[in-house]
Amino acid sequence: MSGDPRTGAPLSEEAIDVIATRLRVVAEPTRIRLLELLNAGEATVQELCDQLPTTHQNVSRHLATLHQAGMVSRRKEANTVRYALVDWTGWWLVEQMASSISARAEELGDLFSSE
Repeated sequence: MSGDPRTGAPLSEEAIDVIATRLRVVAEPTRIRLLELLNAGEATVQELCDQLPTTHQNVSRHLATLHQAGMVSRRKEANTVRYALVDWTGWWLVEQMASSISARAEELGDLFSSE
């Protein structure tokens, strides 16, 4: 059992619950899209809405969840609020998963390609 990478000790039940909660925050398609967009730089809700097939209200709701989880910050600028990615852990997990899926797809594709 690998457990806590900092100490080598098994993860506590509380740590497992916190990790599972954090993973659930990232495991939502709209939030993944938002993390991807914010990885390129800060943006307003409207700027994000312009790039996503969803409503202003939906983007705001997902940004609130990401903000509450500490993954994005928000700062008031005149009459708007700008959001920025401040904890890249969630985006890093998405990138790692995408890389793993891509490698697996290539491997599976090789199995079915003609000789």
